[in-house]
Amino acid sequence: MSMLKIGDIVTRKSHGQDIYFIVTDIQNKDSSKPVYILRGLFYRIIVDAFEDDLVKKDSRSTRINLRRDLTMARSNAYRQIFTSRCFLFSKPRQRPGKVLHIDSSESFLKMCRNLYKEAGITSREYLAPESEQPNIIKRALAETKPDILVVTGHDSLKKGSDPNLLDSYRNSKYFIECVKEARKYQPDYDKLCIFAGACQSYFEAIMQAGANFASSPGRININALDPAIVSEKVALTNKDNYVTPEEVSKLTISGSKGIGGIKTRGHLTVL
Repeated sequence: MSMLKIGDIVTRKSHGQDIYFIVTDIQNKDSSKPVYILRGLFYRIIVDAFEDDLVKKDSRSTRINLRRDLTMARSNAYRQIFTSRCFLFSKPRQRPGKVLHIDSSESFLKMCRNLYKEAGITSREYLAPESEQPNIIKRALAETKPDILVVTGHDSLKKGSDPNLLDSYRNSKYFIECVKEARKYQPDYDKLCIFAGACQSYFEAIMQAGANFASSPGRININALDPAIVSEKVALTNKDNYVTPEEVSKLTISGSKGIGGIKTRGHLTVL
């Protein structure tokens, strides 16, 4: 009988207990070897595992590790974007770009919302599972009319699969569908900046669909805050200037292997 339940916090023995996960589903629950669906607590990764590979973590150690990771991520974002924020707040007649953020994780959405708020960026957030995101993208864009779109959640490259095949990824196809729909809404890359993807996502296919920035060139895990950090940089960059992939790689926690893209026009407007 299973000793783990939905909502438990676990790590994987096979990966040196390097990432904290929450159990979000249990498949084949009545069998002798149920499969646990796990989502990263601070990384945008989704995986499955058997119980004998999992270690249940107590709430105290979880809080300590999450607080450490959150502090590291936020300090990195603040350190890198501090100059842009100071410039914005010293010039009250400037308007940052508006962000539409669609996410499958309520906790990650809250983290990103706080980052936008602290930067003085107007944002609108929608919570939806990856599979439902293509169904709401048109309505969300029409209601929000954003300068910057973020479509993210959790993803992964299935173990032992071909990274050049779309079926090898758990959720990349949904991000790709969203990007294609968004480009129908606004084809101009300068008028709508799109970030799409999560951990280990099919970077090349997402970019080909029409994204400005995407994850993950190196098929690595990305931090929960990385999409918001990219969006903040674009939102706080003057519309006469461009944000480069090299700049973004220095800002994000995951770096150039986690986030890539193209040179993109900023969306800060002088009033």
